[in-house]
Amino acid sequence: MLEVTKNITLNGVSKIDGQAVAYMSANISTDGAGSSNVNKSISNKDLYDVNKTQVRKDMAEFEEKVYQLEDELVGGNTNEV
Repeated sequence: MLEVTKNITLNGVSKIDGQAVAYMSANISTDGAGSSNVNKSISNKDLYDVNKTQVRKDMAEFEEKVYQLEDELVGGNTNEV
């Protein structure tokens, strides 16, 4: 029996002076189960070491976009009680 699932993939790149420093990707299930996978990888360690604050800010912003999309898919509220 064939079972098909639908997912949304997001990709992001943190750049410093036009150079890629880190790559991010997320795979979000659209079935409302809330299952997501977020991956991050550093592609330029030297630039990362010098610019950790900005790269980590970009990573946090990427994760926030993933959370927003998850909430939209389940019709959830982003404010916790």
